[in-house]
Amino acid sequence: MINRKFALAISLVLLAFIILAFYFAWKPEAAPIVKSPPSVLTEEPLAIDITPSVESSSQCAYTWAYKDLPEISAEFKAAVKALLPEADGHASAFGEDCLSADGRAVSFGAMETDFYVIIPVSDLNDNDALGNVVAQLLPIMDNFPLSKLSGPKEGFLEITFRAGEDQRVFRIPLPRGRELREQSLSGVKLIEAIQQ
Repeated sequence: MINRKFALAISLVLLAFIILAFYFAWKPEAAPIVKSPPSVLTEEPLAIDITPSVESSSQCAYTWAYKDLPEISAEFKAAVKALLPEADGHASAFGEDCLSADGRAVSFGAMETDFYVIIPVSDLNDNDALGNVVAQLLPIMDNFPLSKLSGPKEGFLEITFRAGEDQRVFRIPLPRGRELREQSLSGVKLIEAIQQ
């Protein structure tokens, strides 16, 4: 009876993992302007600090999680503010927590490091101005090679432009960001390329 319940629990966790994998594999490059209530907007993703445990060798139930990266965040934020003093930035690792039978996170496995920038603007529809800001931010990513980051795969740079309660978000996978830089795009042409 216990083995059947355990097998069912593992099956449900695996099914949830597959569904989430498909969801996260499909990441839209850019979102339209959206109106969100203030309580929904957050400055940072959920950060979970994990203390490794001796018990981590036991069976795990895996769940998606974020982990704060204080040193990388500080370096990234300083680079962003050097270009755009009104902007804010941070980095976090995305991966999986290993949960013990009692629900405690006993270890964290990073899959990628993602970067976030939040910039106040006056006009969310000025694609020329937004594209020029994105063109300024993309070179910063050269300071953060994969060898310096958590996780085996490259993450993304997410740029959120905010005007009051409205926002416009562009999520650019890091390899795509390098391609766009090599094309020397800026302004409207860069926004159009990101949205393709």
